[in-house]
Amino acid sequence: MATPKTKPAAAAVPEYDFDNWSEEAEEKAIAAAVPEVKYIIVEKRFIGRLGDGTIIEVPLTLSFDFIDQLQADYSTPIDQFKAILTEIGGEAISADFGKRDMVEGAILAEKYFRVLQRVQQAAFPE
Repeated sequence: MATPKTKPAAAAVPEYDFDNWSEEAEEKAIAAAVPEVKYIIVEKRFIGRLGDGTIIEVPLTLSFDFIDQLQADYSTPIDQFKAILTEIGGEAISADFGKRDMVEGAILAEKYFRVLQRVQQAAFPE
């Protein structure tokens, strides 16, 4: 006896409720979408941990000449951070960082530059 061929079941199409979307729902969704990026400071080094556990270490001591070159060559914190990674760890580390989630990378770069700014400000207490 032959078994008739059947078409594979169609994938279920998710249903989205656009009509009942609210600011509260959006705030919750945005909060849930923020990747977990943590950092510590150890012996003048910023050590960041990405959501998958990857550790990225960056010095908090950069020369004036290097900072001048960063600012001249790169306009965004992410590009500047990638240039720092290239300088300290080589192209492979910078390329790996460039393949990561944009939001996660932006968070890590922003945290690094905020810490760097706080270190500079700590030198001149009010």
